[in-house]
Amino acid sequence: MSGMRRRELLVALGAAMANCALRPRLLAADAPEFDENLLVFLADIHAGASGKCARARSKFAEVVAEILKMRPRPRNVVVLGDVAHLYGLGADYDFSRPLFRRLEDAGIAVTIGMGNHDRRGEYAKRWPEAAAKSLVPGRYVHLVETPHVDFLMLDTLAGADDRPAGEEGPQGGSLTAGEQAFLREFLSGRKKSVILCAHHPSGDLWVCGKPMGEIAGEFPCVAGYVHGHYHRWRCETAKELCLPSTGAWGDIGYAVCRTEPDRAVVRPCVNDFFVPSPGGGCLFPLGASSRKRGARPFSFALR
Repeated sequence: MSGMRRRELLVALGAAMANCALRPRLLAADAPEFDENLLVFLADIHAGASGKCARARSKFAEVVAEILKMRPRPRNVVVLGDVAHLYGLGADYDFSRPLFRRLEDAGIAVTIGMGNHDRRGEYAKRWPEAAAKSLVPGRYVHLVETPHVDFLMLDTLAGADDRPAGEEGPQGGSLTAGEQAFLREFLSGRKKSVILCAHHPSGDLWVCGKPMGEIAGEFPCVAGYVHGHYHRWRCETAKELCLPSTGAWGDIGYAVCRTEPDRAVVRPCVNDFFVPSPGGGCLFPLGASSRKRGARPFSFALR
């Protein structure tokens, strides 16, 4: 082979390699920045200013960073309560607010529900706009709209802000009479599918004298129910899903929901598993490899 021919082949090879290296960047540039059909669920963050919350703070920050790296990014992040560590202290929300703001500044809408450890008053000081957007006065009830299905966040916090500073809220959840009336009216005659979201499981809740599960079954528009509180990735029933904790104890991670015209598929991102020590208080990791193998996607059928 002549020297000129060799140089021609090397030039051609170099151009081909450069094109291959450039192509992923071109494809990434062509990809949309947001996916309107992509949503991330978080639950039971329990990140506060206390030294006991160091692991929860770190895990929460990691999750926020992972969401920001998604391409395309989800348009919505839905948080199923217990943003606060245990007592709903203002310092807990002071820590979490800047991390949520990072998502909002990136163009991702954040919708937060109330858990039994939260306090509406302290939350309202950091998110004053949330009360104005609520569908039920005095509670935080919000509708997250996506192309194929909407997500209705209910406020199931039974506790009041006048509880002592060092007291946790009631473990069980409930809906006020106003929320119950709103829910029945909202679901009546609705055509588009909706997934109900709350911190507490449906078994805690009654609506107009009937269990939540029975009420949801009355309305064909209800595709399912998603909650936190138990810190586990667990399929409660064919229509009810429990989510992991972002960083406290139990299954550690979050969930990604992709919606299509006929279904909403929720995939677990479980990256660890923490259990309390026998003495209480301290946590130690067990690892999540076995739970990852058993954590399968959950699918809600849409109308």
